[in-house]
Amino acid sequence: MSTIPAAGPASRALRSADNSIGTWLTDLVTGAGSSPSHIIVTGVLGVVPGVGQAMDARDLIVGIIAIAKSPAAIGGWVELAITLVGCVPAAGDALKVGFKLMKQGHSFGRVLEAVSPKLRGNVEKYMRKVDWGMLAGEAKGLFTKVIAAFIDGLDSWIVKAVAGGPQVRQIIGELQAVQRSAPKMIDEAFGELKAMHAKMMGHELPGSTAAVAATTSKATRREAQEAFGATASRQQIQAARTERKLVAKRSQDVKANRASPNSTTASTKKKGQPKKRNWLSGIPAEHITDYYVKTKHVGFRKSNNGGKLTEEYSVPHNGIDHLWHNKVNIAKPFVVGETKSSIFDSFKLMAALPADLKANFDVLRANEAANPTPSGQPNIFHNQNRDQHANQRVPIDGSPANDESVRKGVNKPGVDKDGNPTNLATQMSHQWILRGVAKENLTANGQLLLPLINRFRTRRTLSPDAPAPYQRWISLVTGRQLHKHQQSKGAAHDIQVIMHLPDNILNR
Repeated sequence: MSTIPAAGPASRALRSADNSIGTWLTDLVTGAGSSPSHIIVTGVLGVVPGVGQAMDARDLIVGIIAIAKSPAAIGGWVELAITLVGCVPAAGDALKVGFKLMKQGHSFGRVLEAVSPKLRGNVEKYMRKVDWGMLAGEAKGLFTKVIAAFIDGLDSWIVKAVAGGPQVRQIIGELQAVQRSAPKMIDEAFGELKAMHAKMMGHELPGSTAAVAATTSKATRREAQEAFGATASRQQIQAARTERKLVAKRSQDVKANRASPNSTTASTKKKGQPKKRNWLSGIPAEHITDYYVKTKHVGFRKSNNGGKLTEEYSVPHNGIDHLWHNKVNIAKPFVVGETKSSIFDSFKLMAALPADLKANFDVLRANEAANPTPSGQPNIFHNQNRDQHANQRVPIDGSPANDESVRKGVNKPGVDKDGNPTNLATQMSHQWILRGVAKENLTANGQLLLPLINRFRTRRTLSPDAPAPYQRWISLVTGRQLHKHQQSKGAAHDIQVIMHLPDNILNR
């Protein structure tokens, strides 16, 4: 394989891509050790025409890994098809932008509004008249070259030295199977894109003049203006209807909420607000964890609870607290999370922390006990020293002692946190997750975990050490984080620590 000069633009692109995808490829091939990703990226950059940008290489490689893991999932092929379209000369950049926005369900007018003025003319030009046959042919040819470069990179002696021959051969076999099914699946993916395109072009333009100004011909402008006028007229009618409904509702509210002599305006207002759950319910702590992850891990998507983040007024449930989808982690594309806010559970779980961190928390607890609240309780709400050890994710060693410590801090097999009987295994164990995931209200992304779970279950029957397709996090949220959340009027979402469990503990 050719070498890229150290000072050239391809070298800079290679380093940029390698920084982004190195961990994923290492996890895929070995689970640890030096990253072989530079070999694959070098193959793609050096062999495939049109793939000269680090982002193109990254998207293509991640797309290929995704379809290798779920070769029958049409969604992965659609994403890959869009990436391949982006590499087509001339029209590629504009169509890639347009297709991505189209896939999100935007109408054509919204697509034109969303792109920069510099790209708007090209996006409109190529999106109005798509040559589907040409695009599908280009995509198939480019895919053949990309996957060949990928396989060549994986088959190189350096990757074998890192990973070992059998693991590499298994992955190459999966990629070759994908390679054989690619023409049919790419055709199906373009069929999906074509249907989305037909639906998009049937949508009205939005209620603004941005899309009208972007058009390039008198006929197009007239068409856009007519659509805009029709949309505006409908919006006026709808607004009038809405206003009538609001007036009627206000009238009812005035009658219903007339204050009695002993009532106040403030108490009347409170009746319409959702009631927040108390701290003992665990809901405020789950809310803090969800919003912490949303802020710190922007690529994660909530995949249970219908994709909705936990709010302070959410209804408690006995299933999985958090399920997040992380599409960039190919080996473990999901994170199963549990939040613990009970001080007693926290004491037990913290016994599994590394010795230095455990010692720090022992000092904090001693300080809180020495400076109690007026009621005589440890002052965990106002201890600012806790902030020095907040918002960190800590890998837990997979020793038998830590396994025992974590078991003491989670729900016991057969009962929930309130002692009610269940038919589940120890909370956060693999068995508990395998049985519990299917009962969750999963999003489309969350549904992707189900076949991975079934495959994992089968592999576990052959080997107890089979790697799980998810990470497991236990988030500890103390009274200090609740106090900061309340002080900030809901703006602060800090956690104390996230315990990152290895696969080999809570294994039953």
